[in-house]
Amino acid sequence: MSEHASTGITEGTPEAAADIEARITGYFDACTSGDAAAVAGHFTDDAVVYDTNHAPVRGAATIGRFWSRIASKWQGASWHCERLVTDGDTAAIEWKMSGTSAAGADGEVPFAVRGSEHYDFGPRDDSGERLIAEIRQYWTFDLEHPSSELVGYPYGESDRLGS
Repeated sequence: MSEHASTGITEGTPEAAADIEARITGYFDACTSGDAAAVAGHFTDDAVVYDTNHAPVRGAATIGRFWSRIASKWQGASWHCERLVTDGDTAAIEWKMSGTSAAGADGEVPFAVRGSEHYDFGPRDDSGERLIAEIRQYWTFDLEHPSSELVGYPYGESDRLGS
């Protein structure tokens, strides 16, 4: 284990895991706000986001602009981390994005999309910040049927994901 001088946080400790959790939570809050600069502030300059639904998005500023456009497409969209596991400089999460979509004559239709992501974090910068260097996103998107969850998973049961 190594300690970063400016933060006093030893990598691989509960404090380091809490640091990663705070970064991911802040990133999801920024995604929900749709603020491009706030999203970009969570990434290294050369970060990349890989996704099962679109080409890689490269660079903090580009990632910020991309998420601003995504957030503007959904009414009341919000992103939430439901489960997080960390190990050193990496994390894996399960997430939920919920909101409403315009569906023609039926008006707005609520939906929930769930997926998982794997994060790699860059080294701490000079101010001690730990930024996201890479995300690998796994989820399914169908514009005509935007809700996507595990078939038959008991999300609403106590002690289950999403409960």
